[in-house]
Amino acid sequence: MDILFVSKYIVVIALIIMMLAALRASAYKSSSMGLLGSSVVVVAFAVALLLVGDLYNLEFYRDISLALILFGFVGTVAFAVVLGGDDK
Repeated sequence: MDILFVSKYIVVIALIIMMLAALRASAYKSSSMGLLGSSVVVVAFAVALLLVGDLYNLEFYRDISLALILFGFVGTVAFAVVLGGDDK
């Protein structure tokens, strides 16, 4: 087995652990921690999709992960604008 092949599986496992930690962090009372946790979960899931797509030679995973990252950023900015309030 190639060391790069094994390391991709190790990174996927590490990303799953990171997603679980981010879900726990997003359970705190403040809305900013919820936003941070959900952002981390989306980015970790997108990177895991890229790795799985590379492991199994599937092309459409790249498009899905790019859409997740783009919509995650747009959602974060929209939530920050709504949470920010009025500009006076």
